[in-house]
Amino acid sequence: MNLDINIIIFLGAALALISIVSLLIERLFFPSILAFIGIGVIVGFFWDGNEVFKIAGEIGIVLLFFLLGLKFPINELTKRMRQVWKAGVLDIGLAFGVSMLIALAFGLDVPQAFLIGAVLYATSSSISARLLERHQHKHENIKEFVLALLIFEDIFAPLLLTIAPFIIQDEPIVFSDVGKVFVGFLVFGVLLFLGIKFVTRHPRTVKHLLRQDDASIGLIGLILFFAGIGMVFGLSEILGAFIAGIMLAGIHDIRPLKRLTVPVRDLFLPIFFISFGISINLEQGVIINALFFVLIVWGVLSKWIVGRIGGRMYGLSRVQANEAGFSLAPRGEFSILFTALS
Repeated sequence: MNLDINIIIFLGAALALISIVSLLIERLFFPSILAFIGIGVIVGFFWDGNEVFKIAGEIGIVLLFFLLGLKFPINELTKRMRQVWKAGVLDIGLAFGVSMLIALAFGLDVPQAFLIGAVLYATSSSISARLLERHQHKHENIKEFVLALLIFEDIFAPLLLTIAPFIIQDEPIVFSDVGKVFVGFLVFGVLLFLGIKFVTRHPRTVKHLLRQDDASIGLIGLILFFAGIGMVFGLSEILGAFIAGIMLAGIHDIRPLKRLTVPVRDLFLPIFFISFGISINLEQGVIINALFFVLIVWGVLSKWIVGRIGGRMYGLSRVQANEAGFSLAPRGEFSILFTALS
């Protein structure tokens, strides 16, 4: 009994401390992700984590990308892609492709270069969107361009994350693995089509289901089911959650969906970043060499070029395009996911 009480006190104090540290970091205009990772690094000196802790963190990241997909009804998604696809392709070529070539030029092998390119590619949607919200004086066209490009990245990055294990694995890729992934995409396509049809044709039924007392259980179960399908077919679990979000984004009022999932996400998501921090091994120190500095400079410069050239193609002025480029510099969730694969 005393042990149970001590655990409850420890958990309560830990959550309160995490919340306070996160708040202080946010006050300094730094992303709270840094606070969570820092806490994880400190905890890692005393505890290696366990499987339950890691699974809890994965639930948080799955719900994060469900909510991300929830922002993009399929019609809006198609419209935004038509507007920004040129800038998106340029982004892939510079931030991912050139970064990978730089790593290869410094003598790294293909899997290592792939991971570096992936880490430098993905802009943090949450951080960039939050920066735009804090600077309300920015021109509306800048916001539209940056958010549209973030949507493009948020679609491409899960696909990149899905093929990452095939690139970094030591064993050769077999035909059955490729076939399984293809079947997975086919299954998701069918589920997405059927789900959108059901949501649009039976809005009253969906609304009624979301009003039930146990609606959060069913909704989170559905999200985890889609994530599990992704894992079964060798795809990413976050791709499945993202597709589930797109499927339900056609609901007229998505506020009930957010109300049911955001509190659970906010509870479990910090665990993911803390778990990532625990996995960081600082015993051998941090390797700082020429490649390190080149990648930092190129990471910022590549996004500025994308904003400068892509913004001009989108219709922004030179000044607006420059602002858009610097708004794309932050890296975040996807970069951490790719790093965790290494």
